[in-house]
Amino acid sequence: MAGHLEAAKTKEAVYIRVFGLGNFNTAGPMREYAEKAFEEGARCVIVDLAQCTGLDSTFMGTLMGFIGADGGQGDPVVVSVVNATPPTMRAMNSLGLPKILHVRDEPVKVPHCKLEQLQEGWQDKKRRTLLIRDAHIALMKADKENEARFGPFVAALVKETREVLEDEGR
Repeated sequence: MAGHLEAAKTKEAVYIRVFGLGNFNTAGPMREYAEKAFEEGARCVIVDLAQCTGLDSTFMGTLMGFIGADGGQGDPVVVSVVNATPPTMRAMNSLGLPKILHVRDEPVKVPHCKLEQLQEGWQDKKRRTLLIRDAHIALMKADKENEARFGPFVAALVKETREVLEDEGR
């Protein structure tokens, strides 16, 4: 089951609607889109999961990585999740995200806006490895219980990142 994202931005916020799976293929374009918006002054990310069928750890870790990002603007970024479904709530609860992210319990009717579909699967090996590493480090920082779950995986990713960077330098 593939997924895709649609997004819109204003001066203050980024709105992302997830269709299907929120996973490592969609996390990269989401991160790229949001970081560009942060550089332009956006301070809020709103993620709508009404049409989302599931979330992987890379996608959730990428969301966690947005918290506190400032893009050189000073004010930290706030992340809000709206319209979570039971499967997405289970996934977020399993990694402790609701302890840190603002997750709205009640359904939110999102105003109509022009959304653009983000291209998925853009990552080359280096960018994909860095994205996955950064996402899992953010999850470990967010909840100490995630250290036992992801510590060995992150250690392997750090090693792989070094190898990828060395291969690039040749």
